[in-house]
Amino acid sequence: MSEPFAPCAGGVRMTLAPWEVELLSLVPALLESVGRFNPDPAADRLALRAYPHDEDADSEFCRLLESELAHSRSADRSAFALTVDAGVEGVVLSTAEGEAWLRVLAEARLVQWARAGREGGRSEADQALFEYLSWLQGSLVEILDEVMP
Repeated sequence: MSEPFAPCAGGVRMTLAPWEVELLSLVPALLESVGRFNPDPAADRLALRAYPHDEDADSEFCRLLESELAHSRSADRSAFALTVDAGVEGVVLSTAEGEAWLRVLAEARLVQWARAGREGGRSEADQALFEYLSWLQGSLVEILDEVMP
């Protein structure tokens, strides 16, 4: 597997194989599905819990930050979706877009892993997807570390 990210002037050069674009194009829909199943272990995994032992304080914290978090997640997912399709041809991600990718990949890993474990075991495909998303995220962290001041 070739390295998908490389440092360049202005940010991070990203080049993806067609199968990677196809796979990663599914990530925004995966994340949009969180909370639409009952029960959804992914919704529990992504939920903010600032005060897990104080239900009133936790509810107030969530109430105050819920719309800001939703807006931030939406912006990250939009940046991700807009840039993933250009990955086959190669695209330069700004550092802000790279950071959005990191957050989206982190959420995707959490959602995928939480749902994969709900039926008593994770398949080899679940494990492979988790490892790929982890590798991709780790590769991007290393490159962003090089290019960020």
